[in-house]
Amino acid sequence: MKNKVRRIPQKKITKNAKTFGVLLLVATTIVILGLGVRLFIIAGNKSVDGHNLTKATREAFMGKQNIIASRGKIFDSDGQVLAENTTVYNMYAILDKNQKGTDGKPLYVTDKAKVARELSKVINLKEKEIYKRLSSKQFQVEFGTAGKNLTIAQHNKIEKMKLSGISFTSHQARTYPNDQMASHLIGNVNMVESSSGQSTISGIMGIEASENKLLSGKNGIKSYQGQKTDSSKSVKNGDDVYLALDSSLQTTLETRMDTFVKATKPASAVAVLMEAKTGRIVAATQRPNFNPNDKSATPTLWSNLLDQGAFEPGSTMKGITLAAAIDTGKWQPNATFQSGTYLIDGKEVTDSFGNDQGQMTYREGFWRSSNVAFAKTEQKIGSKTWKNYLEKFKFLQSTQSGLNGEEAGSISFSYAIDQANTAFGQAIRVTPLQMIQAYSAIANNGKEIRPYFIDKIVNPSTGEIVKQGKTKTVGHPIKASTAKQVRKYMIDVVNKSDGTAKEFDLSDYGYQIAAKTGTAQISENGQYSQTYKDAIHSVMVLAPEKNPKYIFYMAVKQPSKLPDGDIQPTMSKLFKPLMLQALNDSDSAVKSKTTKQTVPSVVGQSISSAKSTMTKAGFRVAVVGSKGKITNQSLLANQKSLTNQLVILTAKGSTYMPNMIGWSLVDAQTFANKIGFKLTWKGSGFISSQSIAENQLIVKSSVVSIALKEKE
Repeated sequence: MKNKVRRIPQKKITKNAKTFGVLLLVATTIVILGLGVRLFIIAGNKSVDGHNLTKATREAFMGKQNIIASRGKIFDSDGQVLAENTTVYNMYAILDKNQKGTDGKPLYVTDKAKVARELSKVINLKEKEIYKRLSSKQFQVEFGTAGKNLTIAQHNKIEKMKLSGISFTSHQARTYPNDQMASHLIGNVNMVESSSGQSTISGIMGIEASENKLLSGKNGIKSYQGQKTDSSKSVKNGDDVYLALDSSLQTTLETRMDTFVKATKPASAVAVLMEAKTGRIVAATQRPNFNPNDKSATPTLWSNLLDQGAFEPGSTMKGITLAAAIDTGKWQPNATFQSGTYLIDGKEVTDSFGNDQGQMTYREGFWRSSNVAFAKTEQKIGSKTWKNYLEKFKFLQSTQSGLNGEEAGSISFSYAIDQANTAFGQAIRVTPLQMIQAYSAIANNGKEIRPYFIDKIVNPSTGEIVKQGKTKTVGHPIKASTAKQVRKYMIDVVNKSDGTAKEFDLSDYGYQIAAKTGTAQISENGQYSQTYKDAIHSVMVLAPEKNPKYIFYMAVKQPSKLPDGDIQPTMSKLFKPLMLQALNDSDSAVKSKTTKQTVPSVVGQSISSAKSTMTKAGFRVAVVGSKGKITNQSLLANQKSLTNQLVILTAKGSTYMPNMIGWSLVDAQTFANKIGFKLTWKGSGFISSQSIAENQLIVKSSVVSIALKEKE
């Protein structure tokens, strides 16, 4: 039986086709009209969803890629890194529950309590505050300063937590391995965003600012058309800066300054050590300082006190006045004057050591720091000549030592009383760099040397030295004979029983120093303060006195505590370890003739014989080893060295603890380094006790604790 085929009437097919055709035509027309409107809008605005179509099309064919230069590093003189580049991270949390990965897993915060609890362990934000932010209705949230500039270590720690919804953005930053060390000198940076949205690092203070151009380098550019590179400009990475800072001396200065500030709580303090012959700044610090790694903290003091914040120096200026008086033949050391008070045009010049103490010589007036003596001396020199010497010593002008924003200082010199005041360091404002530069003429027999901070700047790719630090003579303000006489009178300030710098004496260590102290009253609203604490206390030291190797300067503003009854003993606790370390480590340090001895050769002798030979020659002895003959000695044979200096002899066998009572910290550190044991200490001065007794076995794993105490 055949199946019957059902046939649809032809009229019905024609009707349906017409209906579909009309609908298709209408739909097509709507789409074409929509596209037409869209194209009309694009043609008119030349943009799509806020993106410039012309620019996008052009950039799809012709592009340009910036290659960011790497900022140069900053090193100390030993090649240790003081500033280098790193990556930091800004953290944010995604809260929108629609955000999922291609695998369907959530990209948003799923467990707010857990995330808040874990993040609070890493960032400086309380768990409760983090949870509050995570409870926001926003698409995503950030965590304020606590979530910005996170270190690589913080980033990695959070990443290991695998917290859903927590993400990061990264950017280049600067890191300072030694935190606060020499922070104002090394400087700081900030991020500068260009018009293209790229962020670069720019120095804003210290060496980071003054050498910003060389540190920054030059960005490269890569241009292309389609898939083909059209042209390119090579990136020039920043140059590396090597400072003159000595890491060992800088560490000692920083540690001692911390102790000093904790004890005295001053408004500010600054200290600097310069090589007298070269002008190299080998150690410098100030308080308050700051940690450039802590981006959330604002420095209490932005000024670099080495060359900014000029102040009245007080009696340290008397060394300059003395030089001018000697140089002009107006100095009469044995002539006498009436101490106490001196009137100039009805205005009083008063001695700081009290009222009338009778007649004294001008030489005594110098070592006792008489204002009256130097007011009279300025009048003998003559104001015009005295002003000329201030200018010859390069006061009232920048030292051009290489830092931005250096102040020139100022002076009040219109009236006789002001002119006299400048002779003892009032009515004139100076910087520490100006002071050590001026005193370099006294140290160098009349030749004045400019201070400088940078040893060299090097292209890290080629090794080429693009900038070389060098010694620069800026003048000869006084004769060589004058400089030698000034140093002779500065010895009195240290050696006399009533000399103002006697606390800084290093004669027990075999060094004769020349020094001058200063106490400057602070002027506010035209009136000078009358209290000892409310002043700026300073000291200038040339060491050793004969042919000085180093110049040290320290100034302390308004100490609120005087733990030693006076400020000088406390300042000396900072000065002595620093200067002794510098002098003892210096091959060219000149020591007093009467305290130098020739080092004998004891290599090959028995231990007992070698110890006897060294002791008879005037040296102290410590021995590493206990068997056989001496194989090495720490001081080279036949050289001149300081009497009573420690000599470490090396032999074979086990080492036994020596009696270190009376040793300096430097001696103990040298011995510890020789063996390799760990040394810990507290206090300052000389060793008064040791945790491991004499003649006890000592090995590399030993830990020796010592207590230090200043000599009475």
